Amino acid sequence: MVAIQDQDLVQQAENVRDNLDLVKALRANPDMVEYGAYSHASQSQLQHSLTATTLSGPGMFIVKPVLFYNKTYTELTSVMHLGENICGHDGIIHGGLAATILDEALACVAIPALPNKFGFTANLNVNYRRPIMSDQWVMLKAKLDQLQDRKAFVSASIHSLDGETVFTEATSLYVSPKPKESPQ
Repeated sequence: MVAIQDQDLVQQAENVRDNLDLVKALRANPDMVEYGAYSHASQSQLQHSLTATTLSGPGMFIVKPVLFYNKTYTELTSVMHLGENICGHDGIIHGGLAATILDEALACVAIPALPNKFGFTANLNVNYRRPIMSDQWVMLKAKLDQLQDRKAFVSASIHSLDGETVFTEATSLYVSPKPKESPQ
């Protein structure tokens, strides 16, 4: 019985997400490309993903976020719901979780720009501007600021859906590993 109730909650959340003015506007914008969250991940990666699996479900991340890229994949707008069970303080989203979702948004614009479309977070700087209250929809914005060989410099932020309030901002450096040298 619990699984059926959870399924109903997921469907309700998907309906709410798909009817948000922001999501409808992004879907109608011919300059934006919708991308399936976690669609690039292997089954093993999904099984071991903190946000795609471990924190997925009612009260946490009830539905996958929607991702919208510009046509060069250098800017991202994402919409997601943050549930009531992922808090650090009652009713306030955990700061480490905010850093995690920012890191994932930053990766979404850094990785496609890096050699072999592969890299790691080398540095992450997070500035907390306002508490993110739980049980709300938020917008994440990320962009590629600069690309230097194997380094991608990126920035991102978490906003209220209307874009009026900036909750958290981050900058990051992603680095693609050096290619292995061939034996002489």
